Amino acid sequence: MDKNPTEKLDIESFSEKETYTAEEKKIIMDRLNRERLVHQKAEEGLSGKNKSYSEDEKKKILTKLNEKRLSIQKREEIKKNRTYKKQIYKFEAKEYYKFVNMEREYYIKVTDCKKISNRPTIVTLYYRTFESLQKKDVLLKTEIYSEKFFISYDVMRVYYRGYPLEDEK
Repeated sequence: MDKNPTEKLDIESFSEKETYTAEEKKIIMDRLNRERLVHQKAEEGLSGKNKSYSEDEKKKILTKLNEKRLSIQKREEIKKNRTYKKQIYKFEAKEYYKFVNMEREYYIKVTDCKKISNRPTIVTLYYRTFESLQKKDVLLKTEIYSEKFFISYDVMRVYYRGYPLEDEK
């Protein structure tokens, strides 16, 4: 058997054919694959992706990626714990969380609670009187290291104190 199967086949006549034998298909696919690999290696060489790393560099990269993953995981866990298993109150068909250790019983809407980030925003808190719910605008933010919400009572004179939400009973 010949080592080069292209010797028996007339490759030049391939472009004139409409159907190919299995052997001809294999030759065409092999040639296209070789051209693709050559092109891919040239692209990698131009973009600088062809760099090889030593074992120490690989370990450093893996360590950094692992630290980043753990940090993101910890932040997501803290964010989830802010509202996980917290007491929900219903007033006027709306759901609220209640803050603990504040000057009075302040409530925040559950929907507002999910929108809060580490960027300070003006949020409406609610407190109960004998007649109805009253509103108070405060500056509120979160920190990535804490499960508490940081609230400044005065929007103009900013001073934050951390308050958690009430746990389920």
